[in-house]
Amino acid sequence: MTIYNYLRKELLFFLSCFLMALFVLSGCQKQPDLQFGSTYTDDNTGANIVVVDTSTINVYTVYVDSTATAATGYQYVGTYNDQYLGTVSSRSYFQVAPPSALPVLDPRFDIYDSIGMILYFKRANPYYGDTTQTQTYVVNQVVDTLFQLAPFQRGWFSNSVLPLGPALGSTSVLIAPNIPYTSQGTGDTVRIRMDDNLGQTLFNMVYDKSDTVKQTGIFENWFNGLCISPGPGAPAGIIDGFKDSCVMRIYYRANAEISSESFIDFPLYNKSSQWNNVTVNRTGKAISNLILPTALAQIPPATISSAIGNIGYVQTIGGLNVKLTFPYLSSIALRRDYIGLLRATLTVRPVPGSFSQIWRLPPAVGIYATDLNNLIGAPLAAVGTAGAQTGSLVLDYFNPLNTAYTYDVTNFVKVQITNPSQTALQTGLMLSVPAPANTASFNRLMIADQTYPLSQQISLSVYYISLFPHQ
Repeated sequence: MTIYNYLRKELLFFLSCFLMALFVLSGCQKQPDLQFGSTYTDDNTGANIVVVDTSTINVYTVYVDSTATAATGYQYVGTYNDQYLGTVSSRSYFQVAPPSALPVLDPRFDIYDSIGMILYFKRANPYYGDTTQTQTYVVNQVVDTLFQLAPFQRGWFSNSVLPLGPALGSTSVLIAPNIPYTSQGTGDTVRIRMDDNLGQTLFNMVYDKSDTVKQTGIFENWFNGLCISPGPGAPAGIIDGFKDSCVMRIYYRANAEISSESFIDFPLYNKSSQWNNVTVNRTGKAISNLILPTALAQIPPATISSAIGNIGYVQTIGGLNVKLTFPYLSSIALRRDYIGLLRATLTVRPVPGSFSQIWRLPPAVGIYATDLNNLIGAPLAAVGTAGAQTGSLVLDYFNPLNTAYTYDVTNFVKVQITNPSQTALQTGLMLSVPAPANTASFNRLMIADQTYPLSQQISLSVYYISLFPHQ
């Protein structure tokens, strides 16, 4: 009996140890599974995650006085009044060439009729502004052979201008771009009647088989080029993007056995020399305080948002991009509880009331590295990807406060949060419309800085792993 009782106690002791080991092992399984910088873990597994969404963001508008608006595929012509930017205007410079094959004309039967410019506006063509407004278009001839001279052989830009002669013709027309339809009743075509003196001169050259119209080089040095502009005093409502396949057309009557209408086309020539000259009158607007360049070669100036209406302005075709800096970002890493960065998200919100179906936002806004030189650097990729980010715009016209661009800025914050460089305060992010829309779209974004209410302002949310639990 003694041995029996002893064995029972030994068995109970063994079982007790076994159960205790099971409890210890099961307790050891409850460990947080964290992937730093790529995912946010909120599974109540013991990890302490803190969100800092009150980081100071300095918003600057960086201005460059020219953009490369040549060979975009579109001739932008028109003008509109913008509540924030002022009066924005664009005109198109281009050259035309003589026909590749000249018709045989007989002065006894073939009679000159008229000359005009034909512009094409297709359904998918870009436009910006109020489509209910009538626009006036004016054609002028360039008065010098500057197309062939330096410095213009290096390229044409939004601020390139050539001298013009008197108007050769004009028209006023209403364009419905989504149909498309024009008030001239010519479908997707806009016609501008031009000076008959020019038309008759060209018609006579074709009849005489003049070298001027037989050789393109001679013709370009004689004719120089054309410019289509919005008319002076015209209602400032819209800029239309016409295809760069316009033609200058001479109409004549071919009177053989049966009279018929015929024409001679002078098509647009050398598309790389077609460019859009963009100008802005900012008088009376907050942005009129924008710092402008004072030299040809200098760092693009940056104007703090508080000096220009507490707004950051993005309209890249007009030379406007937004630089963001984060002066106190490194203080997060100095917190006693900071262990490591989990992720960071930048939310960019447009100024309430600054956008509509007329004043459209850019569908894509890129985010790039920048520094004290205020230039656009490499695109900032999201964690785990190699592609450029464009903001993933959420557009809500019914609840405008829900409209926002969002960016994964984890890679930027991870470096910047412990950046010891003296230039760290000037290292930031640039918001700019990406190519090809950067030189072919007038869509603009007005960014609300941090003086706006919390639900309307730009914000940075930094998620980090904390040493201590937070309530």
